[in-house]
Amino acid sequence: MKVQLLIVFVIAFLAVFATADLQDEIDKALKKFCGGIKVTAPTKNKVFSNPKKVQVTVTRQPNAQAKVINGIDVYSIDSKGKAKYLGTPWKGNYALNKKATLTVDLTKAKNAKFPSQFEFRVWVHNKSGPDCTLMSKTFKVKSSSHSNAKEDEEISEMNADVDNGCFGIEISKPAIGEHVSGRFPLQIARDGASQVDTVTGVELFKVDLNDREPIKVQDSWTGGALVHQAFNLKDSLKEAQSDDGKDYAYFYKLSGVTQHEESCSFYSHPFYIDA
Repeated sequence: MKVQLLIVFVIAFLAVFATADLQDEIDKALKKFCGGIKVTAPTKNKVFSNPKKVQVTVTRQPNAQAKVINGIDVYSIDSKGKAKYLGTPWKGNYALNKKATLTVDLTKAKNAKFPSQFEFRVWVHNKSGPDCTLMSKTFKVKSSSHSNAKEDEEISEMNADVDNGCFGIEISKPAIGEHVSGRFPLQIARDGASQVDTVTGVELFKVDLNDREPIKVQDSWTGGALVHQAFNLKDSLKEAQSDDGKDYAYFYKLSGVTQHEESCSFYSHPFYIDA
């Protein structure tokens, strides 16, 4: 029985490192085959007045591997930063040399409503490697070019964080109101439509439940890690907190960067750390 348990432990131990090594290899391959291509338009805060003529531009460095654009997906982004896949309004095989500008008819996307905030996901095919997916910056689309005061007001009041691409990241654990102690899990979930692809830091704060004033406790993690679907850490209080008789709740602040080099911040729900 002890030998069997040892074998199970060794297999599990090796599986963890094999998974990490595999992800490293995937990241290297993506960098090799998807480096040198960018979605450069629509630009930030761009407003299109004709939903049938929304243009997207992809640029490619001469030695980049990716060469054929074969699909453009579209997502709508609501005021809370929730992305909804609407379909693939453009399909084809467009040879990408240095630059390609394509016109997309958003009225072909089922359930697309205007005015709204949108983003594109561009698929670029490699003949000898993984396909690449590039997220555009967030843009806005009106229902028509005719002057409409109500639409203009809706456009002007849309979420600035969504404009910056700061959405689609959630700190899912600790859960709201959860009590944790010792070493506890910190879980970060990423929506596949998020423009944020790199986590640069996680800070822990505490809040006096009476005056609601946040106080930084520690840097829980710093670095520059690519995040695909999830990012998991273990955390604990690095120093014992003084007993001042006050009641505190804790929360995390996560810092990240989008594909377009916009800096973003996200915050967890409040939770409690028990001594």
